[in-house]
Amino acid sequence: MRIEGDEVVIRTSGIDTVLCLARTLRLPLRSVTAVSLMSVQQAKQPLGWRVGGGYFPGWFATGWFTWRGRRGARQWWRVYRDPEVVVIDTDLAKPARLVLQVPERAELAGRLRALIAPAAAPAPDLRR
Repeated sequence: MRIEGDEVVIRTSGIDTVLCLARTLRLPLRSVTAVSLMSVQQAKQPLGWRVGGGYFPGWFATGWFTWRGRRGARQWWRVYRDPEVVVIDTDLAKPARLVLQVPERAELAGRLRALIAPAAAPAPDLRR
């Protein structure tokens, strides 16, 4: 996962491409609403039905899933056996959430938070 200009770009290769059903995902930074580090167990709470991809409990969750309680919303997962993941929430329906296992997750989450913070900050009150 990398930040390229005003986009978050996720590229997969090899077996990841087959299991995740995507070679490249591009997500506009302006669509990112939140970035979190959380346990896989926490991230799985709203996980719904697998739409396409792979799932073997305790081993991996990859590809597209529904979001329990959010009709029409889709989550994209690339998680293997790591206990902690980066969760990126968006204002899009697909993907409404990305859940990723990456080695440099704390650094990446911090960089993304810094980039979306100015956009998420409320506009100052200029009526004074």
